[in-house]
Formats: sequence, C-alpha cells, structure tokens
Amino acid sequence: MQFLWINIFQWKYQEFLDILKNPTKKTLVFTPNPEILVRANSDEEFLSILKKADYNTPDANGLYVGSMIQEGFGFLYSGFTTFFHKKLVQGRYGELIKGSDLTRDILEFSAQNQKHILILDNRVEEVRSEFDKKKLNIQKNLKTLLEQKYPGVSVQVIFAWDMKSDGIAHLIELQKISYVFSCLGMKKQESALIDIWSYLPATQEVVGLGVGASIDFLLGLQKRAPIIFQKLGLEWLYRLILEPRKRWRRIYMALVEFPRMIKNKR
Repeated sequence: MQFLWINIFQWKYQEFLDILKNPTKKTLVFTPNPEILVRANSDEEFLSILKKADYNTPDANGLYVGSMIQEGFGFLYSGFTTFFHKKLVQGRYGELIKGSDLTRDILEFSAQNQKHILILDNRVEEVRSEFDKKKLNIQKNLKTLLEQKYPGVSVQVIFAWDMKSDGIAHLIELQKISYVFSCLGMKKQESALIDIWSYLPATQEVVGLGVGASIDFLLGLQKRAPIIFQKLGLEWLYRLILEPRKRWRRIYMALVEFPRMIKNKR
C-alpha cells in the first residue's frame, strides 16, 4: 500500500513482530491510520517525518478501504469488502499491525528476556478532570506499575522536555535500551523519535515506536474496545459510543475526509 508517497508495509503480524524482536540496527516504526494521513496531507513537515520511518504499518481498516478506492472501487463496496471479507482483504494488503498490539506483545517479550525499555510521555501539568487525576497517579508510579505487570522488564520513564534528545540517545546507548515507546501524541511522538535517532549510531540495536495511548490501555487508564469490536475492526465505533463529543471529529476524518482525499489523488 502507498499513500502520499508513504509506503505502508504489508506483513503478517507475527512475522513483523519477529523482526522487531531481533533488530540489527536502529529501527523506527510508525503506525499510520486515516486521521494521521489526513493530517500529513496538509502538513508537509509531518509528511516528511513519516517518510523517515523504517516501517510504516497499517493501524486501521480504513487503510484497506483507501487502498481499494485507489484501485478504482467505490467507497461502499470497499467498506463492505473490508468488513465482511477480512481474510481476502488481508491476503491482498497484509494484516493490521496496531501500535497497541505491538506495545503489549513487545512488553511481554521484553519481560521474558529481561530487556530494557524507555517510555516517553507527556507530563500532566495541571489536573482539570478526573482523567487527568488518574493519569497523574499512574505517571507517579509508571515504572513500578509496568515492572509489576511485566516482571523481568526494566523500565525507564522520561517526560517531555525533561531531557534533550542527545541526552536521551546517550541514555539509550549507556543502558542498552532495546525499545523506546513514544506516547506523546500525533506528530509530536514521531518527531521526538526522529530527533533522538539522529544522535544514535546506525548499528544501535534499538526499536522506536510511536504508540499513542497504548500504555494507558495496558494499565487500564483508557478502556480498549472489547475483543469482538477489535476483531471486526470497529474499535472506532466503540470509542465513538463512549466519547461522542471527543471522537466525532476524528471519526469524520477517517470516514469522510480520508476517502475523499484518496479519491481526489487518484
């Protein structure tokens, strides 16, 4: 698949996970979804950042729909085929490789193999809601919570702006960090990794991933959709039901703006 001149790698999930378990060089992984690509379409800086990843992997079914639209199929046909002929679609375009799934499985692998990981997160500066209060409590104990949930893994946590990129790169080398999870949000998390990676030697065996709220899901701060929604590719619908005011704009981008963008670029 290719959107906006960004190659979206088409893998089986387990095969790709195996690659990340044994990196031979510094490696960057971004997981674009339709809203990320819509944003990149109007933000040249963000687009250039995404192009610098070693792997961009499909995080949402909307990319399947977009691929079929690029090939000349209509939106309704593409959507129907994506949701009701999943094996056919995945055989043609590869399996979904979601940041939340990669985060969970890499943490489990890291626990089994005593790996060192680094979390980059936004610090809660001001408590304005119940969510902020819960997030702050988790941040105070993030290292302990993850090491308890995944015994065997060694966790370092750095909050945005607490350390410069060259200092983070030095820490990665010094402590032999195997995985860096950037949880800073769209564009910011990818940009931070690109900057840090510029200070690392090419042979450094470390994987950096932009994973958004994946750590929050794992620790129960945000509730991930039930398995049935995940399997059907309807996590977006579950989130829309739970948080209509917060999610409607993002869903609109995925269901309306993204297909329109793809159709206009054919």
